[in-house]
Amino acid sequence: MINTVSGLAYEAVAVICGLILPKLIIDGFGGPTNGVTQAIVQFLSCIALMKAGVGGVTRAALYKALAKNDIEKISAIVKATSNFMKKIAIIFLGLMVLFAIGFGIYMKDFVDENNQLDFWYTASLVVIISIGTFGEYFFGFTYEMLLNADQRQCVFSIIRMFTTILNTVVAVILINSGNGIHWVKLGSALVFLINPIAINLYAKHKYKLLKNVEPDKSALKQRWDALGHEVANFVNTNTDIMVLTVCLGDMAIVSVYTTYNMIILGMRKLINTFINGFGAAFGNMYARKEFELMEKNFRIYELIVFSLVSVFYSVMTVMFVSFAMLYAEHDAAKQTFLYNQPVFAMVITLAGAFSCIRIPYQNIVTVAGHFKQTRNGAFLEAILNIVISVACVFIFGLVGVAIGTLCANLFRTIQYVLYMSKNVLKRKITPFIGHTIVFLGILVLTNIISRFCFNVKADNVTSWILAAVGTTVVACVLTLAGDIIFYNDDFKRLISKSGNMLRSFKKKKKKPE
Repeated sequence: MINTVSGLAYEAVAVICGLILPKLIIDGFGGPTNGVTQAIVQFLSCIALMKAGVGGVTRAALYKALAKNDIEKISAIVKATSNFMKKIAIIFLGLMVLFAIGFGIYMKDFVDENNQLDFWYTASLVVIISIGTFGEYFFGFTYEMLLNADQRQCVFSIIRMFTTILNTVVAVILINSGNGIHWVKLGSALVFLINPIAINLYAKHKYKLLKNVEPDKSALKQRWDALGHEVANFVNTNTDIMVLTVCLGDMAIVSVYTTYNMIILGMRKLINTFINGFGAAFGNMYARKEFELMEKNFRIYELIVFSLVSVFYSVMTVMFVSFAMLYAEHDAAKQTFLYNQPVFAMVITLAGAFSCIRIPYQNIVTVAGHFKQTRNGAFLEAILNIVISVACVFIFGLVGVAIGTLCANLFRTIQYVLYMSKNVLKRKITPFIGHTIVFLGILVLTNIISRFCFNVKADNVTSWILAAVGTTVVACVLTLAGDIIFYNDDFKRLISKSGNMLRSFKKKKKKPE
């Protein structure tokens, strides 16, 4: 509960600050400059593939050692991971320099009268933005995995909450003082260095790790099986911006995409935070081979995820465009009209919805340790996203990359459902089909009722908030009705379990030390 509450608090802060900072950049420097900075962040994340799979296998290796409180084993695993990540950090520096040179040369062809995106302007931005990523690899990643495996996510949630707020304050001060984008990003980079350093110091103090141990290299031997899944996640997160940047080269369009996509990503993080603790519970049931109990509880898990998706994403399909228009109304480049993208908003929202719908099925497959068996599906998802996005972007522009993401997410979701139903829980896929139909029905009805009853094309913040609240109420009522009508037994069990959990928590709080 502590991890969930702190995680939700961090996500709330991250969403609010994530809305403030890009808007300040758009208002102060224009959409193209925002597009360049977002493109750099996304391209730098390509290099993150070097650590793909390390986090998952490190956590898996640490679970048993932590359960036995085997400090020597924990120290050996941490040392092996730390040594590996330091090598990655050095390689990252070399690749960053090459990318800075290449991107600087590429972007000089897109210089315009208002945004002088010349070589030195762009290359130096790459170097500045890279500072935080280097610090994460060199100082923090290994110890973050240790805290995660020990169910102490609340520690880095609190640290990140502090640095996220501090970064926003520093950025506001720098922008309002008339500083350029380079000084703003340098300030952010230095603030975010606090994250890995603080996590490093806390973990070393908490676990009293031994220094003179041999690194346990065997702890990382399964990383290649997890690589395909990391690649798929990376592609779905980054393909669209890379395709738009390379194929269209219009940084204003990239800025439009990132404005919409930051809400999509934030929503997925929010849903993940709500259900963050389910994985360990199902892992315990799977290890004990309690498959009947696992299937019963999975139905509740499935109901929770579909209910959250129905509410959040139904509201998004109604309010997304008016939000984007308000968000960019003071664009310094005077290109607010570009943010009026209703078709793109609908397609990218559906893509985001299916990326969340897959979570319970994906988690059960992960709990079972079936990385290798589902790896080819991950590769095919990546290929689908790239091929369809590139094919469609020249025809449909911004909507084209969203189509690619939707097709890839839909394929991967269905693949997880089929695999889990056949190889793990052994159940029919009809519950998934039923939930999906109910979700789409709620989405359509929410759109019809809300567009008829509320001013969803709000032209000011107050009217937007009123329309959003009204739309949320409609979506909640429809979702609750759908749960009671179609999944009454599972809904009753969810209410019963929630009540038991709260009563249990209250009893534990009353226990003497």
